Amino acid sequence: MMNSLLGTTILQAIAFTGAVSTVPVSLDGKDIPHPVWHHMAMPSETVPMTVPAGMTAYLNGDRIEAADAFIAPEVSGTYSLEFRNLDDEREYKVALFVLEPSDRVDAEGRLNGFRMGAYPEKTPRGFIRLDEGYGDINVSPSFQIGQFLCHQQPDHWPKYLLISSDNLKRLEVLLDALNRDGITDADTFFVMSAFRSPFYNTAIGSARLSRHMYGDATDIYIDVAPKDGLMDDINRDGAINKADADFLYDYAQDLFANTKEVPRGGLGSYKANAVHGPFVHVDGRGRSARWGR
Repeated sequence: MMNSLLGTTILQAIAFTGAVSTVPVSLDGKDIPHPVWHHMAMPSETVPMTVPAGMTAYLNGDRIEAADAFIAPEVSGTYSLEFRNLDDEREYKVALFVLEPSDRVDAEGRLNGFRMGAYPEKTPRGFIRLDEGYGDINVSPSFQIGQFLCHQQPDHWPKYLLISSDNLKRLEVLLDALNRDGITDADTFFVMSAFRSPFYNTAIGSARLSRHMYGDATDIYIDVAPKDGLMDDINRDGAINKADADFLYDYAQDLFANTKEVPRGGLGSYKANAVHGPFVHVDGRGRSARWGR
């Protein structure tokens, strides 16, 4: 297994947001929205790219000679894709995930021992392979890949998962606005639940077509003051309850409705139970969906 992207802390990732070219780099026709980002490709797949004049791309430290495409490595794993300016300063750092093809899931529904199960429909083409020790890889300025792991087989490696670029864009916009408005000073959200394998999704009795199975759903809350595993009192009424989840829900709904180019998706508000505190569901399903308010 070839895993050579060194983990970058969240604070380091935010520090990269300095001098970025006014012309964005694109991969597969999509602009990279942040100086720290991610991309997924199949083994040996040709990845089209656009690199502005004066900028050079590097894959695992080796310069990519072509300016319009590169070939993804043939071995599934995590790689480093960087774009540097004429002064050899890094302007974009991309975690390149070469996916483990889904046709490698065996007859028992396992992928290298990880219990994936079977998708009821629309089986993804592949999954991110994450080996032990690589959970601190940044996939956006404020989030690391380890935050999105499924809560199963804690001692088993490698683990497999999916993430959603559209949902990460939504999360980054939401976190930035909350900080800008002085509601929190959180570096990230606490991600209570993100990717779920079909096996795990069935085991916990979740919806048959849950977006969590496709990596584009996250259950989140703000946990900073104090950092205690529960939602903060963000509505400042002296209590921590569903009113805080509703506050975050309402804030996110208004923000997404009034912010241009934010991908469409779902929002849900949930009360506490015996297992967890209040939280908000955010997903990037591509259409508006609202519940729980």
